[in-house]
Amino acid sequence: MKNSMITIMTIVFLISSCVSGTSSHRATQDFRQPEQTKTAIKYEQPAITSWAYVLQHPSIAALAESPYRLIVTDYSADGSDSKRFTAEQIGILHRFNKTVLCYFSIGEAEDYRFYWKTSWNSQTPGFLGPENENWAGNFKVRYWREDWWETALKPYLDRILEAGFDGVYLDIVDAYWFWHEQGMDIRTTADDMVKLIARIADYCRKRAGNNFIICPQNGMGIIEACSPEDKDLYVKTISMVGLESLLFNYYTEQDRNYRLKLAKKFADAGKTVLTVEYISKDQYAEYLNKVKGLDFSLVPYASPPDAALETLTDFWKYK
Repeated sequence: MKNSMITIMTIVFLISSCVSGTSSHRATQDFRQPEQTKTAIKYEQPAITSWAYVLQHPSIAALAESPYRLIVTDYSADGSDSKRFTAEQIGILHRFNKTVLCYFSIGEAEDYRFYWKTSWNSQTPGFLGPENENWAGNFKVRYWREDWWETALKPYLDRILEAGFDGVYLDIVDAYWFWHEQGMDIRTTADDMVKLIARIADYCRKRAGNNFIICPQNGMGIIEACSPEDKDLYVKTISMVGLESLLFNYYTEQDRNYRLKLAKKFADAGKTVLTVEYISKDQYAEYLNKVKGLDFSLVPYASPPDAALETLTDFWKYK
């Protein structure tokens, strides 16, 4: 009965949002004019005690009805621009007291996104690098270049802001290490990534308010690779960090211990630490026990081992 009532409430919200014809203040703004577009978050950000990470075909109704307080999802129902979420749809999640972050790859270009041009197959733009051998259709980018910002990042951020997301979940931050492995100076690649993230934060916060959340995923070693001044900038800029495979499926014991040490540094600096493990239901209780055994706080989430992030998991039932 309880689930039925929640479903009915969701349907009512969906219908009322669509019929009302109202639109978000952000949806009508010209985001290229900061002095005219500064807005404030219209509700207080709740403490983050749970989170979910769903990228493939997310359902607004399912996310709204879920027990998770923070949601990381795609800006679109299917990755295409035609199915991008509206301010009304993200507003439904807000009415269910969700904080909503938009997944956003800043170190790779994805060939299914709106900014991708078929002409790039024969005339490669200067910012485009090699294809990720582990993820077909994803290409490393020279993220420090202005044409990457103008072609992809800024237009993408405009869509995120227009939809009313509360922040961005930034992936492929560790591209700074990839370009170092191609022969570039690591301090240069790390500093350039920090400056890009600070630019993203500044661009969004001027338009959506200072509470706009910046959450990089992985790449924590950047604070040891960058210059001291950019380390300070990075820590001041970000709101939280997201980590994959911190306690399971890590490369080596040494790697795990190094990442745990860095995660504690961020936690001690007052940053919320989100972790996602790609595990089975049978491993969930062990996961929670490992989290409890740490000397700093994590907010855990578990997803199936295939790491497809297409399922809103109910592992919380298996504590």
